[in-house]
Amino acid sequence: MEFVPILLSFGSIALFFLILVLLILRAIRIQKALEAKLAEVTARENPILTLKSMWGYRAQIGTVNGRASKPEGCIIVLSASEIILYDRTLQLNEMFRCKASEIRWFGRPQKYSDGENEIWLHLEREGERSEWKLLKIRLPRGAMQDFVRALKTIVTPELVTAYRRARPYIHAGSVKVQPADQDIHGAWTLEAPVDLYLMPRYLVVLRGEKVLRALPLEAVQQIGALQRLDQPDAQGLVRFRAEDEPFAFALPKHAEFAALLAEAAKRTLEVPLERKQKNKLDDDDDYDPDYEYDGTFEYDENFDA
Repeated sequence: MEFVPILLSFGSIALFFLILVLLILRAIRIQKALEAKLAEVTARENPILTLKSMWGYRAQIGTVNGRASKPEGCIIVLSASEIILYDRTLQLNEMFRCKASEIRWFGRPQKYSDGENEIWLHLEREGERSEWKLLKIRLPRGAMQDFVRALKTIVTPELVTAYRRARPYIHAGSVKVQPADQDIHGAWTLEAPVDLYLMPRYLVVLRGEKVLRALPLEAVQQIGALQRLDQPDAQGLVRFRAEDEPFAFALPKHAEFAALLAEAAKRTLEVPLERKQKNKLDDDDDYDPDYEYDGTFEYDENFDA
């Protein structure tokens, strides 16, 4: 009778290893099926980079003033003109696709770490309904470096320069504002509310999810914050010129927003420092090795970072 517990123990161990083998075989079958699907994608898209792993990388897709998805596992494909995300089902469904021409900025909010790294891509959707998208991709360090190097080859030189600028990158909003016009007597008239979203290359004006204007920050000048003399207790104003037009918006924390706008605009005129020596293992522009993002310039984030 004393052998019964031993036999049961051996039986449990054997069952465990059998289940483990079956799971491994299933994972291998799934991986082979995915590889076959990926071969079809490769033939169709002619990618310059494909990022895949056994467990998948993660991406989050959001719309400024709209909804943001939860981070989801994906396979990432870069062609000469597009970024495409696929889920890791056997169907390899397309999750998201954008043109390189829709990218308005990309950057890594934090310096490289040995664990998971994140990159943000701002996209202005082309077409009848213009929307501002924010794509966040999370990858291990080596995969992130491969992604950044490949991304630089399909975007404009201006975007590469913006990526190399001093950090922390500035993001602010979206924040509800009211466009303001001043008459000859100094009184201000406020119009229907819109939203302002400040990012490293543009000040975006939106109504709901629709982009009304995307003002390039290098064109933003004469930025000021002022209180209304006609109504001293009313919200203050941010005033500036861009593309030969005057702009004024009433908003809460107007002085703070004006300071962020001025700093962001100033940075677009800076020439990034070049590194004297390239590190072969990390040559995609960590120019400040002591840099660590601390949220100093974070005004109000619309998405879950």
